Amino acid sequence: MAQDLSAENKKIKQISNRIRKSDFKYHFHIESFGVKIGFSTNSVEALEAVKQAVGIYLPDCFKEIEKTETEHNFLFVWNKSERDSLYKNGERIFSRERRETSVESAASRIRLTVAEFAAKRVFIHAGVIARKGKAVIIPGRSFYGKTALTVALVKRGAIYYSDEYAILDAEGFLHPFPKMLSVRGEIDDHKQIDYPVEKFGGTAGTEKIPVGMVLITQYKARARWNPKILSPANGVIEMLQHTIPIRQNPQFTLEVINKIAKESVFVKSKRGDVSKIADLVLHFIDNNL
Repeated sequence: MAQDLSAENKKIKQISNRIRKSDFKYHFHIESFGVKIGFSTNSVEALEAVKQAVGIYLPDCFKEIEKTETEHNFLFVWNKSERDSLYKNGERIFSRERRETSVESAASRIRLTVAEFAAKRVFIHAGVIARKGKAVIIPGRSFYGKTALTVALVKRGAIYYSDEYAILDAEGFLHPFPKMLSVRGEIDDHKQIDYPVEKFGGTAGTEKIPVGMVLITQYKARARWNPKILSPANGVIEMLQHTIPIRQNPQFTLEVINKIAKESVFVKSKRGDVSKIADLVLHFIDNNL
């Protein structure tokens, strides 16, 4: 195993050495939540495509800055073969990825870097809605069905805050992450189509709010909605599984999550199709906030 890793690292170094820095003359630099990121590429077309994608992936959450000492630097190789590569601080992130997904993958990696290293913020992979002036966080990995549930609740009058990250400050308040809702299933089970919240008759929250509930749920065919209240300790354990910066800043992350635990209800249940259980979920939320 060690030999395999050594060989792979050697291969990556050889590839990196073949990249002539002078070819990568197109740049942008951004700061988001205190994280400074540099991006360079060998194509003006690639520069514009990734900048546009970053605007979607980090909506109203970054500003362009002058070239400066950036902590995280990306190099995007735009190939004539339309199979592109991405490096971060000299290490390969992906190689020869198809053009149809490479730009979004680059923007996604930039967003993840912000989530990992954000100053005085904790990012949780989650959907978020608000009821009665309080946030309901729905943690979940990709394909957990968190966006489908978020959309269903928004259609029923919940205020939309995010379908990607719950962003918490040092005091435990939740801040909006106003990206468009990324819906799967219209083309296939993997391809996402982005829609504004207004498409579903909803509105987006704009102010920070306290957290009132953490709803730990995952889609499972034919599962019944059977919510159980968790102890704060068990709720924290469940929540940490979806918390992005836990390895980079564990002390701060735990302090924030523990503040949430003191004020929030933790609930867990499998669930079936959202069209059948969304009314039950919303009724439960309203009765327990």
